[in-house]
Amino acid sequence: MTQHEPEDTGAIFAPQRDGTPQDIYAYYARFRHAGRVARGDPSWAGGDEILALLRFEDVQAGLRNPRLGKEWQRLLPPGEMPALPEPDSFGDIAHHFMLFRDPPDHTRLRSTANMAFTPRHVNKMRAPIEQLAASLISDLKTHDGPVDFIASVAYPLPVLVIAGILGVPEDDFPRFRDWAAVIAAAIDLPVTGLAEFVQRADQTTSDLADYLRWIVKERRQEPQDDLISAMLAADVTEGKIDEKELISTLILLLVAGHETTVNLIGNGTLALLRHPDQWRELVDDRSLARNATEELLRYDSPVQMTTRLAMEDMELAGTSIRRGTEVFLVLGSANRDPLAFEEPDRLDIRRDVGRIMSFGMGIHFCLGSQLARLEGEIAFQMLARDVPNLELAVEEPEWRAGLILRGLASLPVTVS
Repeated sequence: MTQHEPEDTGAIFAPQRDGTPQDIYAYYARFRHAGRVARGDPSWAGGDEILALLRFEDVQAGLRNPRLGKEWQRLLPPGEMPALPEPDSFGDIAHHFMLFRDPPDHTRLRSTANMAFTPRHVNKMRAPIEQLAASLISDLKTHDGPVDFIASVAYPLPVLVIAGILGVPEDDFPRFRDWAAVIAAAIDLPVTGLAEFVQRADQTTSDLADYLRWIVKERRQEPQDDLISAMLAADVTEGKIDEKELISTLILLLVAGHETTVNLIGNGTLALLRHPDQWRELVDDRSLARNATEELLRYDSPVQMTTRLAMEDMELAGTSIRRGTEVFLVLGSANRDPLAFEEPDRLDIRRDVGRIMSFGMGIHFCLGSQLARLEGEIAFQMLARDVPNLELAVEEPEWRAGLILRGLASLPVTVS
């Protein structure tokens, strides 16, 4: 079948209902073949149907379109105020995430957080990340039977890196990691057990906010060489953020600073081990690790989609849509578009990858993309060096539930 053959033009786009992790890219392809847009059921009762863009060119244009925004409050009638969530609930904290804000607030918040992710700061992290990765992989080799690669390497590596950047005391890393897992899941809410999960997410958010306030108080009294101290200095000298925004930004950086990288390392390792020829090429030539990271980001994107709201009546991908329409920009599908990539379903770590959608584009382009790339490159390079005989211990690993974030719950492997 070619990109131009239409099929299932009346199908409803509902990947969380209809798709499975194993065949999600085939599911996207059905809709990508059918036309430039796909339509899905409303995300909330009484809302309009959603619009999904799945082709590379349309996703790229959507990410850059200033008429697609994040703040649903801008769509309320003049003078109408939304109900305020409980203080320190997930809704309260998430309201201040730059991820869900438009300019000028987004610009202000991002400029403050960006100080930790400049090329100079990221390059300084190479040696510590290499040391940490080597230690985790060394521990992996001590297991005689199957061991969970996610719990042993893919998860702790980026969590420990971002905790160190923020300035979290090492003794608190375990509970910091547990909090992060709940907040990440809250961004990509599960379909089942929603009411119970929301309660858990609110309690976790409150606990984490209290903990970070304690860290902030400590850093105000005794600054250190970490991001929290640097952000406090920026606040004092430039008045950029208040304390609520500071706590919210730190929580977002905690989640965004590790969750996608966990998925990059986990999904990427699975892809390499399922393609022994590609794994062997990396083992034989570890200088391919950087390019392999780009290809693995394209091949199985850690973030599958992002959403926007139409802030006015407009035309998008040749389709007229109403103000308030929710638009799904399907990054994972764009990365498999045959109009953008030759043989997109083939893994090729020597591919001239070019531009990918895995980190988004436009004003919400992933702040930590260079750090994630560095962590992926180091992880894949050291795996190829230290455990060249790494093998899968299961045929079908367990995937985590979710629509936006794509990652493994576990990945049993053996080291011979």
